[in-house]
Amino acid sequence: MLKRIQFLALYGLSWILFFQLFRFLFLAYHLQKSLDLGGALVVQSALHGLRMDISFTGYILMIPTLLIGATSMHWKWYKKMMVWFSLIVSLTIVMLTIFDLELFRAWGFRIDASSLIYLKTPKEALASMGAAPVIPLLLLLIGLFVLVVKILLTVQKRILPFLGKSSPIFTGLLFIFLAATLIIPIRGGFQLAPMNESAVFFSDKSFANYAAVNVPWNYSRSLLNEGYSKKNPFAYFDDQKAEATVSSFYQHNPGHEQIIRTGKEPVNVLVIIWESFTAKVVEKLNGVPGITPQFDALTKEGILFTDMYASGNRSDKGMVAILSGYPAQPTTSIIKIPNKTVSLPSLPRTFKNAGYYTSFYYGGETEFANMKTYFLQQGFNAIVDKNAFNETDMNSKWGAHDHVVLNKLLDDLDKQKQPFFTTLFTLSSHEPFEVPVKTVIPGTDQEHLFLNAHHYSDAAIGKFIRKAKTKSWWANTLVVILADHGHPLPEKPVSKPNEFHIPMLWLGGVLEKKNITIDSLCSQTDLASTLLNQLNLPAKDFRWSNDIFMPNRTPFAYFAFMNGFGWIRPNGFVVRDNIGGNITEKSGDLKSNETDYGKSYLQASFGDYLKR
Repeated sequence: MLKRIQFLALYGLSWILFFQLFRFLFLAYHLQKSLDLGGALVVQSALHGLRMDISFTGYILMIPTLLIGATSMHWKWYKKMMVWFSLIVSLTIVMLTIFDLELFRAWGFRIDASSLIYLKTPKEALASMGAAPVIPLLLLLIGLFVLVVKILLTVQKRILPFLGKSSPIFTGLLFIFLAATLIIPIRGGFQLAPMNESAVFFSDKSFANYAAVNVPWNYSRSLLNEGYSKKNPFAYFDDQKAEATVSSFYQHNPGHEQIIRTGKEPVNVLVIIWESFTAKVVEKLNGVPGITPQFDALTKEGILFTDMYASGNRSDKGMVAILSGYPAQPTTSIIKIPNKTVSLPSLPRTFKNAGYYTSFYYGGETEFANMKTYFLQQGFNAIVDKNAFNETDMNSKWGAHDHVVLNKLLDDLDKQKQPFFTTLFTLSSHEPFEVPVKTVIPGTDQEHLFLNAHHYSDAAIGKFIRKAKTKSWWANTLVVILADHGHPLPEKPVSKPNEFHIPMLWLGGVLEKKNITIDSLCSQTDLASTLLNQLNLPAKDFRWSNDIFMPNRTPFAYFAFMNGFGWIRPNGFVVRDNIGGNITEKSGDLKSNETDYGKSYLQASFGDYLKR
């Protein structure tokens, strides 16, 4: 029995060492980039990448672990099977490793399933390799394959012939159990978020992050999750027609109403993204009374945007909509694909280029939904997450509760370099809606727990704002409070637009106007251009963002949910199911072509996503 376990352990350890070897081969192949990183970052790439190496090793070990449980009496068939298994797996991984060396030079990212597109045009694929050192790479492939196979077969020859006999039932059950435990290294540990790129991305140096990535893991994730098809499944019209229709909704007039006081000193910006902050809990927006009394009171001190809609229905989509002004996708999320998000514009990068210190605060795992990768790409100088808090502060399923994170932010802002662009993401109003205070909204059903959680978050944010107003930086600061997305709760009134309707409030000492409402229909994606234009910073790269204060703008909002979309205009809305092509909701006096406008927006925005 011990021999069987010893074999699996050595086999797995061999693959972990191979992956480190492949990583240093990658670093050596791109020597100048590695030298630019410096020795410390090179070592950190290897250490951070180890976690992903172990994860993919878990996948490799799954079949040998399950099948070795059937070798209680006979092992010769297993020996033959492992020879072929090792040959096939080794050849596949070595080929990916060698192809990746040169493709990274051309593409700037690690090989993924998009490479399969070129199988349709082998002539063009071969032509594109014209500048590659084909012969040296081929020799390297053969040499690396021989080395890997020789070591694996040596491990097998020294152990497999001596497995011995054992109890069939006990052996089978034991190795089924051991196979089940492989899920722990496969998902990267016991943390909430399973293994993804964010688990190994650690630096603001892209090459250091890419070096940490395990190539076969990256390729498998891409193949299984995103695929490689560039065909737009939402092609309803000629592409040029759809693009022209969408372009007509965006006007880029130089003028806008100025509501922020600007002067010699740049304005600090703090964006508070409130988890699941639906308009249905805000009394000022005809929501449930008594849930957000602090927010309702603060509306008298700022500017309330009453008709804003979230772009998507998940936090990962909301982050991209807010920080990059980019619309959500109905069937996937661009944040999952670092090769695409790296091409997006972003508020943190724009502010950083303007001399701002940029930071992101969250009490949980920034690796969740691959958000950390996106944050590192987009220019945050500092990312403060669960690792910055004491174990005693991690008092919810998701991490540190809102008041803990807000208190840390308040302390840090006193010491933080100005001007700053800081983003904070709350978490306490996320399921399971647990809060660290006495229940205020009684009830144990999901709706009342949801309302009670928002009451707690409201109190925490209200207290934070009261303290912030006593700080020296408040007079030169703009605070933006808005949601990452809406929520189906409370269930009444039941409507998709109600589910996506979210509040946005601007506060701070730089406001020229206070205690007013902006009733213009707008989207979460419109924050980027609106904010940048107010601060006289460049906004032209945010092509999907529409300045709310621009005169003669075309008011509209688009939102996406799982294989469906909503299209809202001031005089009504339409909600469409993309699978069946059915209109599931409709209201108001919309013209017949409004549905086509929504379809054009879906086609053009998803087409843009595919091209990135």
